[in-house]
Amino acid sequence: MEDMECLTSTEREENVRGIRDEIEALKAIYNNNVLLGDEDKEVKEEEEKVVDIIREDFGTENGSLEEEKKIKIAVTFSPTNRMLLTFDGNSYPSRKAFSIDMLKTPDNFSWDFEKTVTEMKDDLYLSKKGEVFAFDFIQKYEEMFAREDALAKKREAKEKEENERNARERREKQKNMSEEERKTKEAIFNNDHLVSWKHEGDPNVTPLLETELADDVRKRFKSHEIVCYEKCRFQAHTLTNVRTIKEIKIALKLILLDKKVQTATHPRMFAYRIPNDDDFNDDGETGAGKNLANVLRLRGSENVFVAVTRWFGGSHLGPQRFKVINSCASEALENVGALGFQKK
Repeated sequence: MEDMECLTSTEREENVRGIRDEIEALKAIYNNNVLLGDEDKEVKEEEEKVVDIIREDFGTENGSLEEEKKIKIAVTFSPTNRMLLTFDGNSYPSRKAFSIDMLKTPDNFSWDFEKTVTEMKDDLYLSKKGEVFAFDFIQKYEEMFAREDALAKKREAKEKEENERNARERREKQKNMSEEERKTKEAIFNNDHLVSWKHEGDPNVTPLLETELADDVRKRFKSHEIVCYEKCRFQAHTLTNVRTIKEIKIALKLILLDKKVQTATHPRMFAYRIPNDDDFNDDGETGAGKNLANVLRLRGSENVFVAVTRWFGGSHLGPQRFKVINSCASEALENVGALGFQKK
């Protein structure tokens, strides 16, 4: 990282001048629809594309060069498509790109869309070699948004079709189930089923974790890297080649051996599919386990267990949290090569 203390007065002045010119150009492009406002102002349904200056701190025209020289703008395309950008005259465009402080997109977008947009911004910065590029960025973003929107609608249509098909197959399977299969499933539900699983205490010392089976489960169990999203943290845990409920119970205890997980808001949202049984648990996050179960079913995955831990970071994600949970789980299952998630 370049030392911002080495920024010369001339370079800083050129940065500020470039930002001023860029803002004026954006005002002209967006029909002068640039308004002073509050950072938390409501976005109205009828609003069209707007560039809104929400905070400006350039000092006076001839003010001290030591003053903060930043400007924030909110670009609004619709209530579910908006962004907040910060231009810092102490670094942009000569040393660094502007920052994307907030990017709001529809809930059905891919969870890594924001990462892709950030990478596009950084590539533009490198190609512009110290020139302002906000207008080019916004244009490219609109193209990316249109493509992702089309893909999201296709994904939703496909998911709906697959849900309906799986529901039909499940009803048909239950209808044609033999008496022996019915008894086996009933025995699993009555004797050792996890549908009523509740939060357990500290499992540091339990007979179950000292068995040979537990040693085997440890070899197949994996806790994956933590994913951060909007100040919240998510971590997936997987177990492959699962055949018994007891293996799942061991995996659930292994998850809680991590003291960080013990402090999580939702330590073990999970779903599994094994021979003659499949189930899920929300662990207090209503709908999370069911969504994970749907992911496993839609991918045709078998003999697998997946759990996701969530630490609340103070930011309410709304329906977006389920997309992040599902994506976190899917990526983890892909990494371990679970059936239905093998990399192509």
